[in-house]
Amino acid sequence: MTSDKDQEIRNLAYFLWEKAGRPAGQEHDFWAEAAKQVEGDSDVKKDDVGQENRFIAR
Repeated sequence: MTSDKDQEIRNLAYFLWEKAGRPAGQEHDFWAEAAKQVEGDSDVKKDDVGQENRFIAR
């Protein structure tokens, strides 16, 4: 079972990837950035993403 934090990272990574235009081959970069933001280690806080941080089913 995935933790809430893992799901939050997954959702944020997906949002960041979509916002960047869905570039191929950079999954780890987006996951790392999302993890930093969720952990609070980034200058950009997850709150700055706002309500756009939602998983979009396709």
